[in-house]
This record gives sequence, C-alpha cells and structure tokens, in this order.
Amino acid sequence: MKVSVIVPVFKVEGYIAECARSVLGQTYPDTEFIFVDDGSPDRSVEILEDLIRSEFPSVRERVKIIRKPNGGLPQARLTGLQAATGDYILHVDSDDWIELDAVEKLVAEAERTGADLVHFFVRKEKGGGKSHVSRDREYVSPQEYSRAVLTFRANGYMVNKFARRSCYRPDLFYPVINMHEDMVLSCQLLFYCSKVALLPEPLYHYRRNNAASETRQGRRERRALSARNFLDLYEFYRDRLEDSPVGPVERELLDRCVWIGLRWDRSLFAERPYLAKAGRWDLRLLCSILL
Repeated sequence: MKVSVIVPVFKVEGYIAECARSVLGQTYPDTEFIFVDDGSPDRSVEILEDLIRSEFPSVRERVKIIRKPNGGLPQARLTGLQAATGDYILHVDSDDWIELDAVEKLVAEAERTGADLVHFFVRKEKGGGKSHVSRDREYVSPQEYSRAVLTFRANGYMVNKFARRSCYRPDLFYPVINMHEDMVLSCQLLFYCSKVALLPEPLYHYRRNNAASETRQGRRERRALSARNFLDLYEFYRDRLEDSPVGPVERELLDRCVWIGLRWDRSLFAERPYLAKAGRWDLRLLCSILL
C-alpha cells in the first residue's frame, strides 16, 4: 500500500522544520511526501529544502514540492490531492507534527479492518508542556459520523482522517473560506465512504494558538465565516439534497446559520434572502420581527 502525505505550507518558518522532520522521518517506507507552497511569503520553503538536503537526502526522490499562488488551506490540499499517487491520503498542517510511526500504524489498521477511512486521536499542544488528547468515538456507519460532524457532535478535523484516495470523489465541494473548512470537507468524505474504523491513539500533535479568536470581534468574524462556509456547502447540494451529506441535517444546519445571522451578522440575510425563511418556526418569526 502506498501512502501520500500532503502538507500545505504558508508562513510557518518557525514550525516547518519540526513538521517536516516528523513527516519525512516516517518509518513506513512506501510513502510519498507532497508539500504545497501556498504562495508563502517567508522562508518556509527555503528552510524545508535545506532540511531535505542536509538531513533527508535518501527520501528526496519521494518528495514533491508544488508551488501555487495563495488560495487558502482547502485549495492547497486539493492541489496536493491532484498530485498524489498513493492509495491512502494523510493530511498534515505545517505548524503541527505527527508521530514517526503514524503512517505505519494507520496502514496496519486499514489493512486489518478493510476500512476506507481510519480516524484517530489528536493531542492538542497548549505550550509550556501542557496538552490534552481530543478523542473520538466509534460510529456505526460513515454516514452517522458525517451527520455528527455537521452538527458539531464529532471531531471534524481532516488531519485525523486517513482515507482511501478513491473516496475523494471528483464532485466534492472544496470550500474557499478558511473557517471550519475541515468540517465542510470531512463530512463529505465520510458520507461517501463504505467503512470507517477508529484507531484510539494520539498520532497527531495539533498546535493551539487561538488568542486572536477569543475576543468578541474574533468570535463574531469566526461565526460569520463559518456560516458562509456551511451555506456554500448547502447551496452546492441544494438541488440534490436527498443523496448528499447535507440532506439528513438540512434543518439543523440552516437553524444554526439563521441564529448566527440574527446574533452576529445580519448581512447574511441580505446575501442569502432564502435564509430568513429557513429553519424552525420560532427563528423565522424572529427574522420577521428583527429584519
């Protein structure tokens, strides 16, 4: 089994070396490494290239560095997917890192279970040696997992999902807004899988840095961007909801977006006039009073 590890790179010169060492040092031999330079304006890619030359010359033939204009994380991942030749895909963000045997363990679990997608735990690194493990539970079906992601009841990270490349259907919606973009993509990926398996180990280290988003203005912006992302997803599937990841949770998704519009950003209703008539009756009544 061949694996492709995809790493988008943007303004991470302080972190790229640690990330690259964890990726390029994987113990599983049949792995290709795809780094996507998303128009990074700093020395991130230069540091990466120096590291490959000095510490990992033996894997140089298995490394691809792709350069593209800045377009955001989801589009950088799509660029990496288009270049990938592995049977399974693992995403790693360039300010994070993974265990050196992560791919080896994930391949073994995929082969043991026959799963299209193996999900696993994430260790959130808070700095100062403090961390905690974000755990998922097992799901009866990929579709149940997809619904849980879209309703904020499950971990929606892309970086903790080791998926068969063929599950990345050519008609998936790739968001252009960087807020809850992982949830938008992972709910689709899960919905179209046949089998998922849980490997209950923290193989991924996620570096937390949410200080800017904790202000009221930060929360407002994050929620408004999140709503726009989910509404873009809804509109992408609106004419074929029945057999889509959005169909089973249409009401809950629209309720959430209506509430965000009422509380945080009423310009959503001007942008998407249908929104004021969507969701529960009490939310529609509020819209009629307040708008």
